[in-house]
Amino acid sequence: MPSLLVSTFRRLLKVELSPKGEMRDIEMVSGAHGVYFGLERWGPVVFVAERNLDINKEPITPGDPQNAIRIYIRLPSGRMIRTPVYYKSKAFDDLHQIAYDRGALFVTSGKFPFLIRKGLFGGRRGIDITGPVPEPYRRHDDHNHDAYHINSVAVQGDHLIALAHNWDMPSFALRLSLKDARRGKMTCTRVYEDLGFCCHDIIPDGDVFWTLDSGGSALVRVHVETGAMDRFVMTDAQGAPFDSAHGVPFPRGIDIMGDLLVISYGFNEDRADRMDSNAMLAVFDTKQEAFVRHLSLGSHGNTCAVMAL
Repeated sequence: MPSLLVSTFRRLLKVELSPKGEMRDIEMVSGAHGVYFGLERWGPVVFVAERNLDINKEPITPGDPQNAIRIYIRLPSGRMIRTPVYYKSKAFDDLHQIAYDRGALFVTSGKFPFLIRKGLFGGRRGIDITGPVPEPYRRHDDHNHDAYHINSVAVQGDHLIALAHNWDMPSFALRLSLKDARRGKMTCTRVYEDLGFCCHDIIPDGDVFWTLDSGGSALVRVHVETGAMDRFVMTDAQGAPFDSAHGVPFPRGIDIMGDLLVISYGFNEDRADRMDSNAMLAVFDTKQEAFVRHLSLGSHGNTCAVMAL
C-alpha cells in the first residue's frame, strides 16, 4: 500500500502502511499551523489547507497566515518538504476540502458564495451554489456566513460534486457541470438528497461516489446515475458495532487505495477535546464490504482529511 497523508486538528502526518493495512511508520510533517484540513496533489506538488487557528479561532502561530493553502513538495525519496509558497484570498474562510483541476483549485469556504475556483497563477471565480439547494433545506439567510457548510468538492469526469454538511438538516450533494464551473457558472445537473447528517468528504469511484455520514457514523456509497445509496455503519474489525460507552466514531476523511478505503475518524464530540484527542484510521474492504482494521495514530487531535500518496 502507498503512504498516506493525514490531516488532523493539531498536525499533518505521513503514515506508512503494509499491504494488509497494518501501520509501519508515522512521521509528523508539520505541527505549527493546525487545524490542517483539505489535501490535494498535482504530481509532486501537494496542497494543504492550513487554518492556523485552534478550535476557538485563536492563532496557533501568531503572525503566520490564516486560512491559507500551502504548497508542500514530495521528493523522490518520499520525504515531504513544506515550502514558503501559499495561496491566500479574502474569500477563504474555515477551509475544508479542496480539489485540483487544470491549473486551479476548487476551494470550499465558509464565505458566500461558498465554492471558489482559485487559479494557481492568478484569478479567482466564485460559484454561487445556493440556486439548486432543495426547497426543504433552503435557508432564508443563505447568503450569510456558512449557510450550508459546503465542506467537500471533487472532480468526477466532466462534473464537479459539492457536498453540503447542512448543519442540523440532512446533508446533500450537488452535481455540477465542470465546464461551466471553470467559468464561475453554476449549472446543476442533479441533487443527491438525504445522504445522512453532518456529512464529510466525497470520493469519486467509477460510476459511484463515496461519502461519510459523520453524524450516523457510516460510510455511504451513492450510485451517480440512479442516486441509489448503500450505507455501511462503522464497526470494529470483528463486525461489532460501536457503542456510546466506548465512543462512537465521527468520520471526516476518506480515500481509495485499490480495493480498500481508508477512513479517518475521531471520537470526541466535545469541541475542547478535538485538538488533542486520539487520531484514528479505519480500513474498509470494498470486496468484503466490511471494516477490517482500525489504527490508532496517537494524540494528534481529531482527524480531518486522508490522501493516498
